[in-house]
Amino acid sequence: MKSLLFAVLLSSPFLLFSQSPNAVIKYNEAVGQSKLKNYKEAISLYSKALEIDPLYHAPYFGRGSAKMALKDYSEAIRDFSKCIKLKDTHAKANYYKGYCLMKTDENKDALSSFTKAIKLDPSLEKAYYYRAFIQMEQKRYELAVLDFLAYNKIVKDNEKAYFNLGICYQKQKLNDRAIAAYSTAINLKEGYRKPRLERLRLNFKEKNYNAVIDDCNFLINANNKDDDAYNYRSMSHLKNGDYDLAQADFKILVSLEPDNIRHWTNKGINSIKQKNYKEAVTDYSKLIELEPKKVAHIKNRSVSYIQLEDWDNALTDLNMLIEMSPNNGDAFYNRSNVHLQLKENDKACEDMREAGKLGFDQAFNYIAGLCGQ
Repeated sequence: MKSLLFAVLLSSPFLLFSQSPNAVIKYNEAVGQSKLKNYKEAISLYSKALEIDPLYHAPYFGRGSAKMALKDYSEAIRDFSKCIKLKDTHAKANYYKGYCLMKTDENKDALSSFTKAIKLDPSLEKAYYYRAFIQMEQKRYELAVLDFLAYNKIVKDNEKAYFNLGICYQKQKLNDRAIAAYSTAINLKEGYRKPRLERLRLNFKEKNYNAVIDDCNFLINANNKDDDAYNYRSMSHLKNGDYDLAQADFKILVSLEPDNIRHWTNKGINSIKQKNYKEAVTDYSKLIELEPKKVAHIKNRSVSYIQLEDWDNALTDLNMLIEMSPNNGDAFYNRSNVHLQLKENDKACEDMREAGKLGFDQAFNYIAGLCGQ
């Protein structure tokens, strides 16, 4: 989990304490070093304050904060725990302890610490935020939603919080709410790619293809090599029946990823939709190169050759197809028609009979005419 940067909060060095004056002096010196980000020196001074007065809770909190800044999370946990033992109402010590526990993958204990921190001080917004992340990791999306909503009431302009709220709604199949959360994230930061990508994916599922195209246009304007955006825009054009626009995007996609089977497959489908069978032959030839044993590619190229009345190449493909899939009734039916075009009537009759035997019912309409029965 990517952590947010946050300032290490320190108690004011000038409050009066009942502790030893010498301990307070060392504590105040340590606070000064912490403010200068001289954390190692600060840790040394906090330790000296504790040597003088081991019951002084503030140096434990300060030393823990300095160790946390140095990413020494295990040692920071020890100091925050000691601070809490001496002052169990210390909300920030509970919060920081929770953060360190989260960083050391002790999520169960981290949840407990964040919960205590929130009870002590409901304004600790990041305690909600991090608790929500842990709930997400544990797939407790309803609880994560509650925490993100609580966080968003306090901090209204964090686009990442709204993005993650959208993810939680999406995991619960609350797509309308997810889209609304993603839209808020986008409104807060127009160039934030992740929520826009998730929003267009959801809109694609909901068949809101024009909305998908709008988001894809934005992403492509930002990055003209965004294959995700081209993919969803091409498929949205295809679903809308705008085959020429779809084809333009498919051409870009296969130029970006020349060996991507999915892109070539979609391009081949679109070429047939356009009745551009010459282009379809090119598409399926590439697919056969990538997947030489895929029956569907050979079948679709053979059909494209038939539409082009390229009987010899159609026959070559159908021979290959039948060799690979000998129980394919429609392949025998198509080859029968090719033989007929090549004036090979006996072969046409033989294939039509075989198509009928294999359950291709349409063949029975032609057997008598072809075979003289």
